[in-house]
Amino acid sequence: MIRLFHILFAAACIGSMFVYSYQFTDAYIVPKWCCVLFVLLWMLVYAAFLALQRKSIVADMAIWGSIIVFSCWLQAVYGILQYVGLLSSHATFRVTGSFDNPAGFAACLCAGLPFVVFLIIHRNKCIRYAGWIAGGVMVLAVFLSHSRSGMVSVIVVCVMYLCGRFVHGRLWRYSLSVSMIGLLIIGSYWLKKDSADGRLLIWRCGLEMVKDAPSTGHGVGSFEAKYMDYQADYFKEYGSQSRYAMLADNVKQPFNEYLGVLINFGIVGLALLLGIVGALVYCYRQNPTQEKKIALYILLSIGIFSFFSYPFTYPFTWMVTFLAVLMLTADYLKRIKIGTWGRNIMYSATVMCFFWGQVRLGERTQSERSWQKASEVALGHSCDEALPYYVSLKHRFKDNPYFLYNYAAVFTEAKEYEKALKVALECRKYWADYDLELLLGDIYREKKDYKQAEEYYMSASYMCPSRFLPLYQLYELYKCIGNTEKASELAKILLEKPAKVNSMLIKRIKYQLKKECEPLIL
Repeated sequence: MIRLFHILFAAACIGSMFVYSYQFTDAYIVPKWCCVLFVLLWMLVYAAFLALQRKSIVADMAIWGSIIVFSCWLQAVYGILQYVGLLSSHATFRVTGSFDNPAGFAACLCAGLPFVVFLIIHRNKCIRYAGWIAGGVMVLAVFLSHSRSGMVSVIVVCVMYLCGRFVHGRLWRYSLSVSMIGLLIIGSYWLKKDSADGRLLIWRCGLEMVKDAPSTGHGVGSFEAKYMDYQADYFKEYGSQSRYAMLADNVKQPFNEYLGVLINFGIVGLALLLGIVGALVYCYRQNPTQEKKIALYILLSIGIFSFFSYPFTYPFTWMVTFLAVLMLTADYLKRIKIGTWGRNIMYSATVMCFFWGQVRLGERTQSERSWQKASEVALGHSCDEALPYYVSLKHRFKDNPYFLYNYAAVFTEAKEYEKALKVALECRKYWADYDLELLLGDIYREKKDYKQAEEYYMSASYMCPSRFLPLYQLYELYKCIGNTEKASELAKILLEKPAKVNSMLIKRIKYQLKKECEPLIL
């Protein structure tokens, strides 16, 4: 009976890291979440069934840890094979595993790495060797992915573990650990300085958001809804001459989970999070076993990674975090006694939750697939065929900014500008985004509301000062309304503007401007 529980857990681990499907608009994250939730619902109802039969679920963390290590080892091998060219990557990055970028790949390996200790401390020599090999492969894969967050996290955990095992004296351990961490962070900054400076800009603008709502934050989803407006305000104040101008991009993550908590929930939310961490440390100190120490390493690994990236976007990180919390609080959970009536109520609630969850999950999966089908039709320039799909899905994704943006874009392609504007403005409530500003500018220009079009094109330009398209759209707008003076000024700015990446679009824009305007400018 317990073996089936282990099989389900293994399925959840594999699904949370390896499942992806191009039948979804988000091929790499949403399918993983759907798979994990499906398996976890079965685990929940199975646990309730065992509890009803008064059979205890003995969580053998050595077995669960081995399952996690094996899953991570497979992912690491996948990434290494991508690095040597035997398997293709899913994105422009060389090593991504079964993810769309190195962040998800490295986040999962870093979260799973501390479970290797279960194998390293095993009595069987072969299992100990297997643990060291698995750990080495995982560390190598993280470094090959060039994820700086992963490198910092791995080295910090390894240093802390090795210092605890081989360095005697608490002062020496702390001094060595702090020195290594400091040098590591400085080194990772200089490894990719431009990228690091880009994150500094995000954190700087993110802190401005915190200043505006310090106590309770802006609410869930506020980063996507407001961040790019703050970035635009920064460049309105400091101009395109700022050292961050060429680094600014269309940002969707704060690249710091703690900053994300501050933005969404304010100081109250961060204090609550720190209180939970303090309670977990207290649980460890009350009974400091080897299993609980591994749980602290897990939380440390994820916590360090969270300073520089967004590991909680991925279901595997949530699973491992929950498991670490369970390991630390197991002593207290065992003391909870539930009577017969309580068990019956919990069993009934679990069964209802299972059926409700399966229905909702099935509906969401089908809706996601229909959305992807609609996107494929729309990309084939068959907007009239795509519109019925979007109309039927509107009630399911009414607060999803990505869906609303696509919906507005389809209306725009179909030249139904009134409907496009209504949907785009609805999307703007949930999403401050460079592409959305351009779309709104295009819609207003087609509606001949040139003042509003100008404002949205300017907003897009402030959001991402290195981009050429907003200024070129403004140039076309001024040319359309006969403002040759402003058109000539913009043409000169665009011709002299340095390119972050000299793409074909930029070459085409500059060629067109030279052909049309250079004689006038000279």
